[in-house]
This record gives sequence, C-alpha cells and structure tokens, in this order.
Amino acid sequence: MSIVGLVSCAKLDDSPFIGMGTSAPALASPQFDQAMEQEAQAAWIEGNQIDTLVNGEEYFPVMLEAVKSAKRTITFETFVAVDGYVTYDLVMAMCERAQAGVRVHVVLDGVGSMKLDERYLTALRNAGVEVELYRPFNCLRLLHCNNRDHRKILVVDGKLAFTGGAGYADCWNGAAKGKWQWRDTMYRVRGPLVAELQRGFMNNWKELRGVDLKSEAYFPQLKRVGNMKAQVVLGAPCERGDTLGAGYLLAIDAAQQSLLIEHAYFVPNKQLRKALFRAMARGVEVDIILPSGHIDTPIVRQTSMSHWPELLAAGARIYEFQPSMMHGKLIVVDDELSIIGSGNFDDRTFFINDEVNVHVLSKRFAGEQRRMFENDLKSCEEKCAADAKARIVDLPRRWAGKLVEPQL
Repeated sequence: MSIVGLVSCAKLDDSPFIGMGTSAPALASPQFDQAMEQEAQAAWIEGNQIDTLVNGEEYFPVMLEAVKSAKRTITFETFVAVDGYVTYDLVMAMCERAQAGVRVHVVLDGVGSMKLDERYLTALRNAGVEVELYRPFNCLRLLHCNNRDHRKILVVDGKLAFTGGAGYADCWNGAAKGKWQWRDTMYRVRGPLVAELQRGFMNNWKELRGVDLKSEAYFPQLKRVGNMKAQVVLGAPCERGDTLGAGYLLAIDAAQQSLLIEHAYFVPNKQLRKALFRAMARGVEVDIILPSGHIDTPIVRQTSMSHWPELLAAGARIYEFQPSMMHGKLIVVDDELSIIGSGNFDDRTFFINDEVNVHVLSKRFAGEQRRMFENDLKSCEEKCAADAKARIVDLPRRWAGKLVEPQL
C-alpha cells in the first residue's frame, strides 16, 4: 500500500541475519551479545532484578504503592488510559504526591487515551503534574498521527521501574478469569537498568516538551541488586530504524532448542516467518499462544490465522487462550533469553510505533517465564489447520486484513 511507504521508517532487510539459512551466534557467546547490541542499539546492563507481576490483581496494587511511596520524582508513559477505578486511583495518587512536592511527569498517547475524561487531566494539571499528549488526533495530519506512543513505562525516584504490556483500564484488572479480565503481565525492575527505562521516557518527553531532565533526582546512582543481565530496546523507527524486529530475528535465528511465543497481535511478516521456518528446520520446538475470539481487534486475529497453515505444516504448535483477551508480549528462547515489553509481533511495532522492550539473559528469569507460559497453556485450546479456514462471515475481515497487514 502506498501509505506504508510514507509512514514506515525502517526495513527488516537491514538485518545481517535475514536469509542466512544458518543460526546466529550461540546465546551464551560474546558474539551474540555483540550482535544483539548492534541490532537492538542497546547495551547489556549487569546487576539487575526483574520481578514478574501476573495480571492486574498483582501489578496494579504494586504499581500504585510505588507511586504513593515516591519522594522526589515520578515519570509515567502509557498508550491506553481510560476512565475507571484503576485510572482514578493512579490519578489521585499522582495528584497527592505532586501536591506534596514530588515532580510528576506524564505522557499519554493522544489516540490510545483519547477517551480519558478531561476531568482527569484537569485534576492532574491543577495538582502540579506536567502532562503531555503524544500526537493527538488531527484529521489534517493523518500520516503524522499514524505513529503512536505504545510504550509502557513507570519510574519512581529514578530507582524503581515498571514496564510490560498493560495499559490503564479496568479491563486489565482481575485475574483473567472472565471475559472482562484481560490476561497481561508487567515487570518490576530494580538495578542499573532502571536508568535505561528512564531514558526511554525522556526520549519522548524531550520531543514533546523540548526539555531534557538530567538531574540526579531522575538519574540517581544505582547499585547492583541482582544478577540479571538485560538491555532496554527502544523502538522509534523514524529515529533508530527497526530495533525491535531486528532483535526478534536475531533471537529466533539463535534458537537451538525451543521458542515460546505468547503475543496478543501475532502477524509475522515474511522475514519473521522465514526465521521461524529456519528454526523449525533446525529442530527447534515452536509453541505459540494467541488470543481467542475474545480479541479486541478481530481483523488482527483473522490476518494472523491466514499464516497458521504454513506454520503448522512446518511443525509449530498454536494455541488460543480461552478465558479472556490475552494481551501478553513474550518470547522465550532456549530457556535463556526472554523478550518482554510493549512490542507486539507485527509490522506496526517494527516500522511505525514508539515501543520499549527489555531483553533479559537469565536462565532463572526465563524459567519463570516458561512456568507462566505453561500455566497459561492450561487455559488454551490447541488449533489445527482446519481451524484457520475462514468462514463466510470472516471473509471480509480476512480480505481487509491482508490489504492493511503492514499497518496492523
């Protein structure tokens, strides 16, 4: 489509690992570390602790308490914030902290959060919170508006950070036990990696405000608190090229044993499909968990299903999460490398949106992600090629999805 050339700022073909037909450097090797630093444009940082928070019943209370505990600064960036209990609690906590002298900065995506009642924004600003909307919808600048801020970052006092896939809406609350309780994961980060997430927030704050916040209140000295090695990968295609997609490709090409993929919006382009086929040809076991009919964007599910037959024929196992909308973003490679964050498995993530992912090289952390994956698997239904066959009522979405696939 012609619009894609105007709004896309990177090419997956730039990766030296595409089409090699061989595996990338081994995960445990210095060569892999160097290759991933080059592809993702991010340094590996040692000495971190990253905790997994499963579903809103776990992460919302922990994040709220972190905000309430702030002494100096709070920085917060998200795609979706809409009216509801969890948003109200967050806004009230931020207002209280701002009135107590804490410097609070908020970036909300101007489209993803466009349904947020203006009274929330007014309350924040009246309390002294600095609020910016990222590229609000403007019918005169449609191409400009196509780039969205899909990052999820919360940093408290420059020492404690959260990132992952969840927005702020009541549908994310609960334990993913029913239709209106979405399945998602957030991660609590401590250690030197927090500064990299803070820089991720500052990336868009400087663009919106023209101010670069560099003081010690935002970037304190951070000590090692664990033994996890990780890197923060910023997706900003117009500035950096395709960092997230290049990271996915290198990770998949490095796989020798297993690939666990749990993604809400799984629309792999040709290069990623080739990488998955190469992995399965090497004997790598590929298991994929996707949303079921509860998905919030049915056109994405139909487009994803159009790729199922060739993936299944190559040996992949595909499952759909049944209880509710599954909104997770997770890749685990050989029980050693985990890719978490806001990025989806689609071209919008790679070429259009601003995103933030975290790559974690830790067998212990990867083991936790596998256990979470396997627990979700208990609530899944395995699919076959026949399940991907479009019903007559699905054909319009299937056709439309193929037309706009680079935008999904």
